[in-house]
Amino acid sequence: MKCLFVVVFGFYFSASTTAYTVLAIRKMEGRAVNGPVVKSASGVNSAPPKPFSQELLDLLTKGLVLSGAASVAATRLNNEYATPIRTVFMIITTFAGYVWGARLPAGFVKVVHPLVTSTIVTHIITQLCAIATGETFNNVLATYKSGSMAFKAAGAGDILLYLLGPSVVSFAISMYSRKNVIAENLLVVCTAMIVGSVGGLFGTALMVRLLAIGGAAGAVLRKSLLPRNITTPLAIPITKILNGDIPLACVFVVLTGIYGGTYGRGFMDSIGIADPVARGLGIGASAQGLGVASMTSEKEAFPFAAISMVLTAVAATVLVSIPSIKDTIVHVATGN
Repeated sequence: MKCLFVVVFGFYFSASTTAYTVLAIRKMEGRAVNGPVVKSASGVNSAPPKPFSQELLDLLTKGLVLSGAASVAATRLNNEYATPIRTVFMIITTFAGYVWGARLPAGFVKVVHPLVTSTIVTHIITQLCAIATGETFNNVLATYKSGSMAFKAAGAGDILLYLLGPSVVSFAISMYSRKNVIAENLLVVCTAMIVGSVGGLFGTALMVRLLAIGGAAGAVLRKSLLPRNITTPLAIPITKILNGDIPLACVFVVLTGIYGGTYGRGFMDSIGIADPVARGLGIGASAQGLGVASMTSEKEAFPFAAISMVLTAVAATVLVSIPSIKDTIVHVATGN
């Protein structure tokens, strides 16, 4: 529960401190935008279209059934290609679960992110696969991410994690399209980078220390929580530098992203942040890729969310790479 508190409260802390700091500077410059957030041409409360087509969901469902049957048969026959076939099956399962979750009623999706739905569906299918093949749940789950990219060993998780890097880089397209606007707001962009990285690392370090997470033996757990607001591709090397636990760190990063992606925009509305630059920079500094993706309907805010996510992650990586700063962060978090 303490870790969950850090994830939730940490998101609010990073989002609000970054957004309010940026908004203060924007007001001093006389450039802050006031009033309601314009989310679409048809109004704030208009229902957005479902993100994926029914045809795509039908195609994925058929692919899931066919690849599942092939995977079970290949496993039972001890076929040499059983692992690659299962990898295809689990990739389709993951995608199908996400698309199905995204197409559920809007009220449900606002509370439960499609990534959560996809995870639940994948776990259910994994259990069914274990029953059908006579394996244990843990054995089947272990093949989801083997830690290898070899053709006959790579799992669905290995491939999806590999694709995470290019997907983050793809945000550069939107950032480049708004390069002039970003250049005009260079001061607030740099401010958001500093507040998001320094505040995120040291604020989280102080939080885990005050909450005494893990007790006296919880140093690894505390250090694994530190990169909670950093996008996964850079949270992994940060965790290595801090000598934390990478799987744990990834869990905290994903939970933060899910929470921020689901509730981030509503939180910005609730605290009166209507300025698109402040909204984008605040979400990007606190909720990684899922938070940035949630801002796609806000065309003015989205590029700032993307660049804030990237710069916050880069700045945090640079900070922990400096031995004196790294040692200070670890000392604040663990007392050692």
